[in-house]
Amino acid sequence: MYFSFVSTLRIVETLHLSLEDRIDSAVNNLEERGFEVVVYTESFEVSKFGNDTAQLRADLFNKAVSDPEIKAIFAFCGGYGSMHLLDKIDYEAFRENRKIFVGFSDVIAIQSAILEKAGVMTFHAPMLGATYNCQETICFDNLFDILMNPKEKFELYNIDDNTKFKALKSDTCEGRIFGGTLSLVQCLMGTPYEPDWKDKILFFDDLGENAYRIHRTLWHFKLDGRLDKLAGIIIGTLTPEKGETEEELLESCFDMFKDLKIPVIYNFHAGHIKNPLTIPVGANLQIEDEKVMVIEPVVKLRN
Repeated sequence: MYFSFVSTLRIVETLHLSLEDRIDSAVNNLEERGFEVVVYTESFEVSKFGNDTAQLRADLFNKAVSDPEIKAIFAFCGGYGSMHLLDKIDYEAFRENRKIFVGFSDVIAIQSAILEKAGVMTFHAPMLGATYNCQETICFDNLFDILMNPKEKFELYNIDDNTKFKALKSDTCEGRIFGGTLSLVQCLMGTPYEPDWKDKILFFDDLGENAYRIHRTLWHFKLDGRLDKLAGIIIGTLTPEKGETEEELLESCFDMFKDLKIPVIYNFHAGHIKNPLTIPVGANLQIEDEKVMVIEPVVKLRN
């Protein structure tokens, strides 16, 4: 049985579809693929800051993790509120039960904590109720191909237009990938839920950012010594604030990474876009010039 976990977060996105229609669409998407779906509607009861419902939402998450009938947990959409759950999640139960967990955006706080505390892979992937994803199909085909057709290794690629990744720094490395929304990566720094950066590959994207804020965040990573620990870097889609361009945001990254002696990949279409590629967070990756390979199985299907 597959379970659509209908929100660890406060919903801040706006669509022409009503919330009820978005839920129905998400359920239909999964049922058409042959899955049984459970929806925890209580998880939508979130206040402005989410503090008073954090325990409820964490309890629902833990319930799904411990239910032997549930094989996967899908975040419904992004927003704000996942940080509130980190000290309430049962990581030992997640380690023991190893559920498939799918989401991105604010959800990456939970995914990072699971990687650090439980040592289990999750999937930075489209969400069935998110503004950018809910009316798309290509991205879900890619996600379910990865989930349902286990491979020893496979290549990541831009599923929206098949353009090649680009290399700011051409080289070869191996390491486990972690990260996600840049602002959340920074917010986790210094907490018990931040993954170890040593010999890892950092992936990041972000939405509605200014070049100076990205540059400042990367300076934080540099001054703290974290950039020097990495095996490689992958820059996902950076969506600018009004008045700027994605090229300006990328330039702020290039300025920070120009002196690094590790591979740096960009034109990597993942994050807050219509058809993002799926990233298995915590998986062992190999970067070779402009090619990115997942070099281990990322899911083991159970009856």
